[in-house]
Amino acid sequence: MTIRYTLLMSYLLISLASALLITLMIFVHLREILREEIDNKLQSQASTIMQQIDTALFERFENMTMWSQLEVMQEIRVGDVDKRLAHVLNELHSGYGGIYGQIFVVDNQDKIISASDKKLIGEWYPHTEPWLSVTHKDHTHALHFLDAELEQLYFSIPIRDAFKNGTLGQLYASFDWREMFRLLDTPLPFSLKDSATYALLIDGAGKVIATSTVLQGRPLPFASLPELLPLMGQKMTGSLTTTVDFLHHEAVLVGYANSQGYRSFSGFGWRVLILQPSKNALLPVWDLWAAILAFLSLTLVLGIVVSFWMSAKIARPIVQLAKFTHDFMLGKPVVPPLVNSSQEITDLSSQFALMIEHLEQSRQDVVRVAKLAVIGEMAASMAHEVRTPLGILRSSAQILQREPELSEIGQEMAGYILSETQRLNGLVTMLLECAKPRAPQFAYNDAHAIIRRTLELVQSHAEARQVQISADLAATNSHLDCDKDHIIQVFLNLLLNATQHVKLGGHIVVATRNHADSFEATVSDDGPGITDANKAKVFEPFFTLRQEGVGLGLTVVQQIVLAHQGRIFVTDSPLGGACFHVVLPMIHQEI
Repeated sequence: MTIRYTLLMSYLLISLASALLITLMIFVHLREILREEIDNKLQSQASTIMQQIDTALFERFENMTMWSQLEVMQEIRVGDVDKRLAHVLNELHSGYGGIYGQIFVVDNQDKIISASDKKLIGEWYPHTEPWLSVTHKDHTHALHFLDAELEQLYFSIPIRDAFKNGTLGQLYASFDWREMFRLLDTPLPFSLKDSATYALLIDGAGKVIATSTVLQGRPLPFASLPELLPLMGQKMTGSLTTTVDFLHHEAVLVGYANSQGYRSFSGFGWRVLILQPSKNALLPVWDLWAAILAFLSLTLVLGIVVSFWMSAKIARPIVQLAKFTHDFMLGKPVVPPLVNSSQEITDLSSQFALMIEHLEQSRQDVVRVAKLAVIGEMAASMAHEVRTPLGILRSSAQILQREPELSEIGQEMAGYILSETQRLNGLVTMLLECAKPRAPQFAYNDAHAIIRRTLELVQSHAEARQVQISADLAATNSHLDCDKDHIIQVFLNLLLNATQHVKLGGHIVVATRNHADSFEATVSDDGPGITDANKAKVFEPFFTLRQEGVGLGLTVVQQIVLAHQGRIFVTDSPLGGACFHVVLPMIHQEI
């Protein structure tokens, strides 16, 4: 049995069983959440409508109170002979855009003295006992029985005599009761197929005084609802499930809210009921069940597809690593596979890649050591065969220069001999340093001080070539455990190498910065730069891009850096040339 088949079957069993169990749990949970959400929204809708009704009544009371206190109302004394009061009432009627049907004033004999409609002036308004009354801002407001035919609700308020105790009459205003119908027709706060707003407004005695449009064709006005009131109790808001006769004894969800008044208006004890048939309200639950079944079916199909894909994905990197190991054992040139899989397999692939990298580095070290061994043999031979005659030549040239009778041409030739012997001696010394470098003597030194000292040493050489050298020593900690002379030689070789490659008037920048546990210095120039092909060769012995160069300076630099357990590499400089990076540990670790 292959690992792919085992993974496939395991994933199918686990995923399908989990999907079935989770689907059932989700359905049960979402059904309860949806039912609770519907109840909450019905309650919220009922509370909102009841608040709007209380607000509308409060605004009417505010208007009536303000109007009754107008100075022009005192015109009742003289029967409004100049029609000033009628003019004001007409403006009030027009200014409220149809909210009020009629506004008129009657005296204490129930005669209409003034009205917004002049046809009513002089008529008699029969006195009736109020349906409801409330005290608002020290004024007694009355609501008179609803005019069902005209759908008008009449408000009245006494007009007080401004000069003596008592009243001059009553101010009446009819309110368009259809405004209540519009409030009750507010759409439900959730979307249902073929749903309608079943809303009722009932008074404190449990009689229906307004309904939404869908219920207006039914025999409901002023009908009692004894089956609902006991269920609601005295709670301000709530929801319940019951059956009602006017919906054919169909089960309904009911959200209700009692009047809580508005500001100084305490309310009349009215209630708003929002009813929704259960079969409509819970229809989304069954739609959800159908969607969940469809989701489960899709999950089954996707589970099979994903199982095949996942098992292949997990097995593929293992197969790749097995092939990589087999080819590596056969000695074939291989590249570690790029694995993007689980952490364990990724770690395994990374370790294989690291192993190949270390082996390749070891091979390069062997080659470098072999080259240095050749240089060592050459250096030892040259030191014996070359330095002795060079010393004789140098001494002879110096003796010749002291001869007073030596011609000018002889002096020049002797100078040539001295300079060339010095150059050849330096070459031999470099070969010896490259082959048998002195072991570093570690001590704590300030790298910035070393760099500044090196800059002083190369300053004259840079000025001769009109090269500008600037320093950006930004490292906050520059104290290193290093060999001071060796590090001076590193930066001296790098700076001399840079000045030799830039053009006249070129620019070199030495910069430093800190890492977590290391110190990095860079030497950048605006010279011709180094190609990508040559970047891997610049540290090899005898590799040089200058005709007069030897190709050992950077080799010596690399040896010193490696002896300090650091690393050196070259990149492209932001100035356009080459940038050498020297990274040294802050503390030398004994090996």
